[in-house]
Amino acid sequence: MTNPSGSALVQQQALENEADLSAGEGGGARLTWRHRFGYGAGDFGCNLYWQAITLFLYFYYTDVLGIAPAVAGLSFAIASVYDAIADPIMGSIVDRARARRKQYRSYMLFGAVPLALSFAAMFYVPPVGTTALLIYATLSHIVMRTFYTVVNLPYLSMSASMTSDTAERATLAGIRMTFAAGAGMSIALFLPKAVSALTGKVAQPYFIVALLIGMLATLAIFFCVRHSRESLPGVPDGAPTHQPSSMVGGTLRDFVRFWGTLRNNGPLVRVLGAIVVAAVALTMFSKCLLYWFKYGLQRPDMAPVALMLSVVMLILLAPAWVWAARRFSKRAAWMAGSAVAGAGYLGFWLNTESSMMVVLGWIALIGTGTASFAINYWAMLPDTVEFNEWKFGERNEAKIAGFAAFSHKAALAVNAVLLGQILQWAGFVANQPLDASTLASIKAAMCLIPLAGVVCSVLLLWKYPITPAFHRRMVEDIARRRQHQ
Repeated sequence: MTNPSGSALVQQQALENEADLSAGEGGGARLTWRHRFGYGAGDFGCNLYWQAITLFLYFYYTDVLGIAPAVAGLSFAIASVYDAIADPIMGSIVDRARARRKQYRSYMLFGAVPLALSFAAMFYVPPVGTTALLIYATLSHIVMRTFYTVVNLPYLSMSASMTSDTAERATLAGIRMTFAAGAGMSIALFLPKAVSALTGKVAQPYFIVALLIGMLATLAIFFCVRHSRESLPGVPDGAPTHQPSSMVGGTLRDFVRFWGTLRNNGPLVRVLGAIVVAAVALTMFSKCLLYWFKYGLQRPDMAPVALMLSVVMLILLAPAWVWAARRFSKRAAWMAGSAVAGAGYLGFWLNTESSMMVVLGWIALIGTGTASFAINYWAMLPDTVEFNEWKFGERNEAKIAGFAAFSHKAALAVNAVLLGQILQWAGFVANQPLDASTLASIKAAMCLIPLAGVVCSVLLLWKYPITPAFHRRMVEDIARRRQHQ
């Protein structure tokens, strides 16, 4: 049962959280391992969905449903654009509810089960014609993205309210990415093998597997709700919120005003720019891997291993990149990861060896470098929340998370259209042998576009100003400002 202010589970956990704060109500308190792992479990649940969409949905459209590459890319892009627009709107809604003392975890609890059901529906094949099937695929994708936003946006926002300590955030990002990598590895191995095992035994193997994934993800999200904490630094109970009474009008007003804020928050612009080029470019490699192993190497059985390898590198190297971010800076760690990933993409493109060990070696090198991006992007983003409060007097965690998700998903829409056009232009036909020219085009797309993205991200973050020392000064200034309010 739920009540108007959230579930009894969330209310009970809020009381427990107060007892677990090691430094009072301040956001700089160190987190317990229970809170760290509780938060990480949420990303495991969310990434079971996200990795299935990122790695397999487009391939499912072209090679299972038989949708033409360009049309499949357009369908994928429509859902991504819708999702991108919904994120900052949801962020504004959550921030306004947050000011009324509503916790982020209430949304996660509300959306977890509908998200699981809508995810399974996305992989259901209705007995309809080609046009109706395309419409169903697009609409079911949009519905799933809606509930994903309801769950994931509050989850992303929660990290900035858990702690304001920049080193603790790097640790939290590392744990979160380890859980996310575990989800990616689970999807890379489980989904294709489970579908293969069920094919010929049940009528809808993808649908059955999606139901099982949804059940596991729901349990992980519930665990996150139960075992994470959140605080409202500087917003004591009973304090006026200065929020407009109209939720809809205020949300639309926030959506328009935030673009002006974005222009003045230089660090946020740089971080969002980096994730845009990363999402457009780096996702191209993972999406093309399935096609390359099936058509280029003619080893589709090794595709799950290749997909899993990048995830394994993230799990193994997350502590090292967290250490680099804490020891030097998040910017320095990003630059180092860029150098490694760039060398990997270039080596993969130039490689002519058909040896599976050589191919997997280049993929492992790419995974070593891109692990830095996964860690440092989500560790940088909460720091821009403090910058926003330091400069403008407003934290806006959910709105910043919403615009971060907007940037990421808008970039994925561009990626889907671009991939669809490349495959169509190259002469790709699903489940048919591909000539050398088509294969060369696929290989160039999956290597040179990501390489360009790595270079662009380095240029964007070259003058990223929030060093550990700068962040400490910001937090101290904010604390003094609050004391005089």
